[in-house]
Amino acid sequence: MRPMESLQRRPAWPALVLFVAAFFLRLFLAPDLGPFPKDVEVGVAYGAYGAEHGVTKLPDLFTEKNWPVMYPPLFIYQAAAIGRIGAHRLAALEKTYPDVAAAWLRVRYKLLPIIYDILTGVLILLVLAKFAPPPWPLLGAAFYLFNPCVVIDSAAWGHLDSIHSFFIALTVVCLGMACGPRQDRWLVGAWLMFALAVCTKLQSIVMIPLLAVITLRRRNVAVAMAGVVIFALAVFALYSPFLMARSWDYFNFVFVKSFTEGRFTQLNAFNFWGLGYVAPSTNRILGIISYGRLGQLAAAICTLWLCYWMLRDRGVQTKTDEALRSLVVAGAFACVMPFMLLTQMRERYIAPAIPLLVLAACLDRRLLWVCVGFSLTYTLNLLHVQRHIFAGPDEMAVVNASNFALRMFGCLVNIGLFVWFTYRLPVLVRPRQASTA
Repeated sequence: MRPMESLQRRPAWPALVLFVAAFFLRLFLAPDLGPFPKDVEVGVAYGAYGAEHGVTKLPDLFTEKNWPVMYPPLFIYQAAAIGRIGAHRLAALEKTYPDVAAAWLRVRYKLLPIIYDILTGVLILLVLAKFAPPPWPLLGAAFYLFNPCVVIDSAAWGHLDSIHSFFIALTVVCLGMACGPRQDRWLVGAWLMFALAVCTKLQSIVMIPLLAVITLRRRNVAVAMAGVVIFALAVFALYSPFLMARSWDYFNFVFVKSFTEGRFTQLNAFNFWGLGYVAPSTNRILGIISYGRLGQLAAAICTLWLCYWMLRDRGVQTKTDEALRSLVVAGAFACVMPFMLLTQMRERYIAPAIPLLVLAACLDRRLLWVCVGFSLTYTLNLLHVQRHIFAGPDEMAVVNASNFALRMFGCLVNIGLFVWFTYRLPVLVRPRQASTA
């Protein structure tokens, strides 16, 4: 019996209860302002301005009003769309109960990441229902939907990481489906999903190696060109209001400043740099290479390592389920690697690895402990940042003995997981029928 057929014969109420409970848990946490009130307030303001003036006027928000730029445009457009929901009723409520209205403004804003959390859970359920036997579909969806790090980031803090995490996961799933015969449309779809991910958060460029490898492996110039053209058209369309307004300051922030504003080795990420003191990323080691350049060099080496093992088995014919398994493993590594190596990473930058790790763990049991380990340290990292959010760079590194011990625990666990992941990557991404031949 195939996994999808087995799931279809099971009652639907467990999945329904699972998703309803996950949704209402997030609604319960959504009214809170969270430890980053500025982020929430700016997101709410984006939505209110876009809903009132239209998305074509959004460039005026950043140029004339000198508002802070934080994200690429797709998030802002969606915030504007959701800002229209109940706008008149909220305006009336604000006159009578301003505090209640302010809380519901935050709830409405956080509906975006909450909805994408649920969509990612649905994606995990559907993929596992097709390629994994019960009870893994429900277990995988439950582990993602009730994972504390996911719930805290989206519902309690109100960050948009779950939005681009969904598009990254969908990109990898499309790539996996594209590995079957005559599945060119899935490869074009992967490029489209990648465009949406990049237009939500530029961190999504970590998917470029996977897209390039799978596109090269197809050996179809027409399909490759179609994918690149779809990507370019989607990006152009989403940035068109800013292009027509010539908002070069917006582009400067999104494409330049967003990559350079972190001036120190990590402030709040449990990675390699958490083992040392916080220092300017431009400081040189033995006067030879800066911390920042060293992290970039290490990330480049790991990217080549990933690409090499993805390309090495290019001649091996694999089934779709095995191709998808290899790709979610590779995608998870591609998301974890920059978080661990680059100096300007923050605690939430590992977010897109979580749904991919959940899929990988359910399709390949060797990744179970990696998925659980990174989820644990991600949760601890969020709670650590929330506790010390007002501390300066030096204080974030060492406040007291318990803080130091927690940082060391998180960093050492993550380093151990990443070293194992890197060492075992050749075996993990290799098609299993080929490796046992």
